[in-house]
Amino acid sequence: MAMKQHQPLDFLDGAPAMPKRKGLSFGSLAVLAAVALLAIVVALQLTERNRGRPLSGPAPDFELTLFDGREIALADFRGQVALVNFWASWCPPCRDEALELQALYSDYREAGFTIIGVNMLESSPQKALDFIEEFGISYPNGEDREQRVTNLYRVEGPPESFLIDRAGNVRQFYIGSVRYDTVSKAIEALLAEGR
Repeated sequence: MAMKQHQPLDFLDGAPAMPKRKGLSFGSLAVLAAVALLAIVVALQLTERNRGRPLSGPAPDFELTLFDGREIALADFRGQVALVNFWASWCPPCRDEALELQALYSDYREAGFTIIGVNMLESSPQKALDFIEEFGISYPNGEDREQRVTNLYRVEGPPESFLIDRAGNVRQFYIGSVRYDTVSKAIEALLAEGR
């Protein structure tokens, strides 16, 4: 039996060659490796950033001289729900939250809630006092000129806030402007725990 010979397929001669499938190029692998490395570095920095920060458990006690000259300590507010708010007059998010914080204080003060404002990184006490007057802030505020309270809470920049229950434990931590709707729910829950 004779083998039949195949004729060349002339119509394929002008067709574009099919690209050969390869694995990832060196450049693609380098980009993927760089992205993975960046993700690891960011994760490690976030972990390190929060190391030692009181995100739960007993809130570090502190003393603070208020702008009116009175001395207070966080321990003075045991039995109340407290929000310790770190702020500065030059900080745009602090300005955004100022009226919301005052509204929270006004609405929940009689129920056993307070706010302690800790002014930080201010160039002059007068700027802080002007801020307090501008926004009609009536809750206790003091200047942390030597950054003792700021360092105790490992605050990196304003605004940061710590919500503390009646027993003196940190229950919530907020970076950036606080919003009335969000924080009021947490305050109500903590106030209800003490009943």
